[in-house]
Parts: sequence; structure tokens; C-alpha cells
Amino acid sequence: MENDDGLFLNVIDRLAKGGVLSDIVLVGSWVLPIYREFFDNAPEIPVLRTTDLDFLVGMRPKIRCSFDVPSALSELGFEPEWSLHGSYCKYVHPEMEVEFLIPEQGRGTDMAVTVNALGVQAQPL
Repeated sequence: MENDDGLFLNVIDRLAKGGVLSDIVLVGSWVLPIYREFFDNAPEIPVLRTTDLDFLVGMRPKIRCSFDVPSALSELGFEPEWSLHGSYCKYVHPEMEVEFLIPEQGRGTDMAVTVNALGVQAQPL
């Protein structure tokens, strides 16, 4: 897990340098280690996490700063992997996956939303 932590921090660092962390939200199990550290290693906050790093983009993405996320992730060893339908893409590394999510707008709207400012396709959930 130590390598995962280093890779996680590298991804966060790249997104921070790109100026996009104020416009997207880290969600999922990778939030727990951050909470645990923030709350002085509170034992009731588990540190278990999945291998996917999820970022939530708002319903109507308002990204104030353009940043080429695919290139930044590629520099860290991530490769794009398209869904079977080819509608959305996640970024895969041997140690971790990075996905961008967006709230689903009604049942059955499973088409990805292109976030041009980031160069990614967000998966509706």
C-alpha cells in the first residue's frame, strides 16, 4: 500500500498543479485515509480502500482552468481504457485506476459526459 499512497499523492499533486482540484471532488474510499489523518488517526475511520481513485465532477461541470488530465496521468504511467461501449474512459496503472464521475441525470442516461476543460469523459452514476 505504500506505493499506492505515493502514486495517490502524485496524482493529487498533478491535479493541484493543474489548478483543477477546486473544481472536482475526491470521492470514494480514498477519502478515508485523508479523514483519518485529519482526525488524528481516529481508529473508527478505516484505512481500507479500493484501487480506484474517483473524482466527482459537478452536474454542470464548471471547470475554471483547462488542464490536460490524460497527459498528466500518462506521465505517471496511466493508460486510457475505454468502456465496452466506448462511451467513457478510465485511466489504468498497475497499482491504481483513476475515474471521473458525474451525477446521472435521470434513469437510463448512461452516456458519458465530455468535460472539455479536462479532456476526460465523466461516467454518470
